Amino acid sequence: MNENKSEIDFGPGIISTYKGKRFNVLAPNPELICIEDIAHALSNLCRFGGHIQQFYSVAQHSLIVAALVPRNHKLAALLHDASEAYLVDIPTPVKVLLPDYFTIEYRVTEAISKKFGFQYPFHESVIRADKKILRWEWNKIVKREHTVYSLMSPDEAEREFLTHFHAVTEYEEF
Repeated sequence: MNENKSEIDFGPGIISTYKGKRFNVLAPNPELICIEDIAHALSNLCRFGGHIQQFYSVAQHSLIVAALVPRNHKLAALLHDASEAYLVDIPTPVKVLLPDYFTIEYRVTEAISKKFGFQYPFHESVIRADKKILRWEWNKIVKREHTVYSLMSPDEAEREFLTHFHAVTEYEEF
């Protein structure tokens, strides 16, 4: 082994997850995907690149999107941003400048859909709900319109995300 190589240098595209797995975003393996990694990462990722007054997680956003779709699409809605657990939440105006990112994001989301058994590409109801919530978030959270809304801490968001996942999947083992 190269003595100068760092312990954390896994190679191009390979990250270490919360549960200690080495996940290759360039060749995503569904067997290495676990809901605990996804819930933990999304609950600690802030929407809008963190450029908001209060912390608002991708996990909480996903919970709200899932609440707006029919039952048969709730799992897909809950996990519609799950690739961000491995790739982070890049604001769309920046993401469009990174064409390779979309290919990687597609492959990671496809692997997640295979792991958990939901439709991908997403059903129109998931896409519509995500866009609806984005407009609401923009007005209420980014532009800070005065309204009552409750933002979850990362720990709360992680617990709620896992609770919702298990309710939607009826405690299936993955």
